[in-house]
Amino acid sequence: MGDMTSPFPADFARALPKAELHVHLEGSVDPATMLTLADRHGVEPPAPDVDGINEWLRFDGFPSFLERYFWVCGLLRSADDFADIAHAYLESAHQQGAVHVEFHVSSSYHIVEQGSDWSEVLGGVVAGCQRAEDAYGISSLLIPDLSPHLGAAAAQQALEVVLSELHPRVAALGMGGPADNWPDEDFRAAFDRARNAGLHTVSHAGEHGPAWEVRHALEQFGAERIQHGIGAMGDPEVVAMLVDEGVACDVCPGSNLALAAVPSLDVHPLPAMLDAGITVTLGSDDPPLFHTDLLSEYEHAWNLCGLDEDGLRSLADNSLVESFAPTDAVTAWLD
Repeated sequence: MGDMTSPFPADFARALPKAELHVHLEGSVDPATMLTLADRHGVEPPAPDVDGINEWLRFDGFPSFLERYFWVCGLLRSADDFADIAHAYLESAHQQGAVHVEFHVSSSYHIVEQGSDWSEVLGGVVAGCQRAEDAYGISSLLIPDLSPHLGAAAAQQALEVVLSELHPRVAALGMGGPADNWPDEDFRAAFDRARNAGLHTVSHAGEHGPAWEVRHALEQFGAERIQHGIGAMGDPEVVAMLVDEGVACDVCPGSNLALAAVPSLDVHPLPAMLDAGITVTLGSDDPPLFHTDLLSEYEHAWNLCGLDEDGLRSLADNSLVESFAPTDAVTAWLD
């Protein structure tokens, strides 16, 4: 561990090859791109310039966060829109030293709630990812997310479409959103079906909710990674499950603070998670909405945990090892 007062070595952290495994494509749209999309589609933006959009993004609770999130989602209407936002975020991630990104894409929102053409959504995202790979050498994969608040039938509906148009960049099935109905509806069937189709499985759990969510995601969904997972620290048995089964938690301190999952960063459980032996990776979740980015999350970890450069390197290595990128690429990045 390092000196708690030592300054964050930003250049060192940027130079570390790293992956980002917890970032939502729809929540990655930066203010300049929001304005471009609004102009493209004849939508009046909530502010006329980047500074104004940044100010508008300072929400005061979860409902106002959702209002902003879905306003951005409403700007995504064509394959070009999805291509542009994927490329823009991958360019930003590359500038922060990321060599690989795994985008969560809200398949339930696009397919079930909006009735969008998934072929157009997927084709656009893939095109943007390829453009970024050609330009910057950055690798990327996609994780279509199911939304549990829509129910198990809607999850199966979205999954049916996703599986009917599988692309090599689609690596895993995810679950994101309120989890109150997990014990009452059969989401396990969707995850079993995804695994049988050759996909990995991940799930949001233990963000605002307690440890039972993490246990449920492990036992019922077979989750290979947990998004957030901070609630696991309320139950030693669940902590032991994560450690014994080697399941990583893709933690986002900036998001947790912005959405009041923790009252302050000073009490964030990240240090306790590392001390307990949980494998942790860092992500920015919805970076413009939370006024953060990937390097800021490494700075949060540096300050919270009193890390030294080896500690930062360990977190970066975790992100590569726990990714779904090809083994030979992971080995090259680690070397």
